[in-house]
Amino acid sequence: VQRSRLKAALDDSLDRPLILVAAPAGFGKSTLVSAWLETCDLPHAWISLDAAENDLGVFLAYFLAAMQTLFPDALPETRAFLIGVSLPAVGVIARSLINELDGLRRDFILALDDYHLIREQPIHELLSLLLQHPPQGLHLVIATRLDPPLPLNVLRARNQVAEIRGHDLRFSRAEGAAFVERTLGMPLADDVLAVLADKTEGWA
Repeated sequence: VQRSRLKAALDDSLDRPLILVAAPAGFGKSTLVSAWLETCDLPHAWISLDAAENDLGVFLAYFLAAMQTLFPDALPETRAFLIGVSLPAVGVIARSLINELDGLRRDFILALDDYHLIREQPIHELLSLLLQHPPQGLHLVIATRLDPPLPLNVLRARNQVAEIRGHDLRFSRAEGAAFVERTLGMPLADDVLAVLADKTEGWA
């Protein structure tokens, strides 16, 4: 189903460093973001998170590997941190990332899917610092079932976050009808669609 209204909302959000797509399971968060990225002209990378990334070193390695798919020779100073016996303090990593990302002078999108699986505070702290002093071209998209422990109120006050929530992701009557027709290969009567919309409350 082409969700033009939501893709337009995402396009309009590219003047902000954070786009938060937050809703319970089954609302089509990942599907929406991936479909939008396919139509987006900006360089973009995708990280599908799981419980194994609950370690700052592992998360940073995935972050840097994703960035290297967009800018192969970028972030050498930050990449050097992974070679050491131990990582420096989160603040040191954040400053390095901010400086090197800002030096790219390019707009880009980094999508973090299933961020609700991340529970380690150092990772939240790293992203919080990154968003408090966002590099010029950064557009971070976080898809999650739960609100992440990031400074969302501060970002809202600065107009630096765009949010798409469950009520936005619910199918409209027209979207539900289009989905059913494409799935079944035939349209349903209006009264049946009305019952379906009422029972599912637009849940994709």
